[in-house]
Amino acid sequence: MTDTVTEIHNLCIEKNLTFATFRMPRQESATTYVQSSPEIARWSSIHDISEKKGFIMAPFDTRNGKKYIMVKPDIIFDHGNAEESILDEIRSTGANRETDWDVSAPVVTEKEEYLKQVESIKDQICRGYFQKSVLSRIKVLSGNYIPQITRIFEAVCESHPNAFVYLFRSGDQFWMGASPEPLLRITNGNVLTVSLAGTRPYSAENMLLSNWTAKEVLEQEYVTRYIHDILREFNIRDYRVTSPYVKKAGDLVHLRSDFALQTDQVRGRIWELLDSMHPTPAVAGQPKDDAISFIKKLEPHDREYYTGFLGPVKSDESIDLFVNLRCFRITPDYISLFVGGGITLESDPEEEWEETQLKAKSLLTIIDQISRTTDDKITLQSAHR
Repeated sequence: MTDTVTEIHNLCIEKNLTFATFRMPRQESATTYVQSSPEIARWSSIHDISEKKGFIMAPFDTRNGKKYIMVKPDIIFDHGNAEESILDEIRSTGANRETDWDVSAPVVTEKEEYLKQVESIKDQICRGYFQKSVLSRIKVLSGNYIPQITRIFEAVCESHPNAFVYLFRSGDQFWMGASPEPLLRITNGNVLTVSLAGTRPYSAENMLLSNWTAKEVLEQEYVTRYIHDILREFNIRDYRVTSPYVKKAGDLVHLRSDFALQTDQVRGRIWELLDSMHPTPAVAGQPKDDAISFIKKLEPHDREYYTGFLGPVKSDESIDLFVNLRCFRITPDYISLFVGGGITLESDPEEEWEETQLKAKSLLTIIDQISRTTDDKITLQSAHR
């Protein structure tokens, strides 16, 4: 199957086709949507895409000029039930014009500056402007990793079985990620969302809720309260929510609560609900608007599609959208890896820095291993020529 997936990705990349490959949590097989038409489907408002069907990618903040992007499912390739005729259809699809890549170097925040930013947020919390803010930064890996992208994708799938793993390409927006956080899922008549926050390395001790600190529990509680408030705004009273529990995601664990309600309670208002929920305090802060305003002044980079949301929309009765976490943007010159964490009054700047290092490590280790293996193969092949 690896050879087939590699061929699909190579064809799409060589032809500059718009495509998305995704693997749902706890599933073995992936699916690829390929758009055969050359136009890039972009919209400024979530309401503009409410009637569209395909793979949606939404930015963290449209006020920065980023738009909602969609991959139209003109060709659907189920990797678990591959048909050669579908692959032939991709082969016969005409190529799009070459991509005009934006390869300007992103702003990288080093440790000393990040620690100052954490202290700045804590100062604002002391002044009563907000209770929590989510701070992010970028790590950059120089080099062209596009030839190895399928192997990296499959390695991420293997190491993150509980995550939504994706590879997305539309013009110069080329992203990969492994999100542990559903934003809104609609299936079998149920609407599902989660409150997820707090991060620790996986261990037997960290799987016990009693071992987590009050700061971590409160951070997740902010998100839970926010979702309760949103549901009440929509006059939704009949829903279920679990008590907080520890959820494994790759080599990390998080605190999580699950919400569930019937689709009848939001029929005709699904996209309004989604618009109200995004972004949640898990990626912005609490109160959300005040925290975002400060984030936009403090962070020296544009988050772009990091902490936005993405996933396939088949109909209003079948939606699988996840928060875009554990992700990186791909260009021919470098990879930009986005990481972040929630800052509260109890946050220790050094510990917050280490948390971002831990989040980055789960993907960096995979990329490094694939790159080393590829380099070894190239060296070995050269030695035998």
